[in-house]
Amino acid sequence: MERLQNVLVGVDLHQGDLLVSDDFSPTTVAAIDQACELASYNKADLTLCAVLEISEQALHLIEIDHLNVKKTVEDNAAEALQRLVAIVKERGLNARTVIRIGRSWEELTREAIEGAHDCVVVGTRERGKASRMLFGSTAQKLIRFCPCPVWIVKPAEVREIREVLVASDLSEAAQSAVQTAVRVAGALNAKLFLVHSLEFPFETYLRTAGVSEEEVVKYRATLHKEANEKLQAQIAATDARTLTQGVQIHVLEGTPDDAIPDFVDKHEVDVVVIGTQGRSGISGVLLGNTAERLLPHLHASLVAVKPAGYVSPYERKE
Repeated sequence: MERLQNVLVGVDLHQGDLLVSDDFSPTTVAAIDQACELASYNKADLTLCAVLEISEQALHLIEIDHLNVKKTVEDNAAEALQRLVAIVKERGLNARTVIRIGRSWEELTREAIEGAHDCVVVGTRERGKASRMLFGSTAQKLIRFCPCPVWIVKPAEVREIREVLVASDLSEAAQSAVQTAVRVAGALNAKLFLVHSLEFPFETYLRTAGVSEEEVVKYRATLHKEANEKLQAQIAATDARTLTQGVQIHVLEGTPDDAIPDFVDKHEVDVVVIGTQGRSGISGVLLGNTAERLLPHLHASLVAVKPAGYVSPYERKE
């Protein structure tokens, strides 16, 4: 992620049964706060985008209202966004507004592409035990399909950013996430943790095959050493040497779903950066699926990064 010039903020104006509410939810406030901080560091412009999920019947009624010169839901949304623009301008930042109609994740992806945005910021909230996210699956779909980095903010986790963590699966695709994390840590003068979650797929087989405990220990030590060397190579290919707060490399043991949240809690990490291939279903890769699974359980914001050369299906000409 190079220096940001245009930051897109997904603004949720829904409240209960209302398509547009006069009261801004904590998720919207958190997303705007984080976006303003990013824009301030990068001297970037902000675009506040509200997506209205309106049925065909409701759209017809809106057209009728336009003909009768009545206030429509779009007018209400525009007024609400202008109030947010005033707040942003008080912080010395430039902002424009966009209203789109359709599915939230799809329209935010289209706006990110059409507006040549460098980053999309959205908020999430937990809903009961299922930990469902803002806009239903909006955050997950953005992780899969939005070509630029997606910064996903949780209201309860918005605080001064002092620690940034990047999770690597040691693949070439993860290099983009490592590079992004270095730039985020540098811009915010934060400490950087580079971690890999190490599993031992053949350990059970070795034990059942009668291999000695000494050989099992040697097997584990070899995987640790190889993982550490690959992490060292990944960080060496970045500008990490310029980070004033330094970099710590950790090879964790266990599944990413367990090891990463535990590490985040233990070290009070503020932002987790993770790479994703942007694929779904059986074609999904480990990191992409991990980003989606981790999101509800992390006590931190999450930045999802596509690998270099990724092309969103919404960028392809039909």
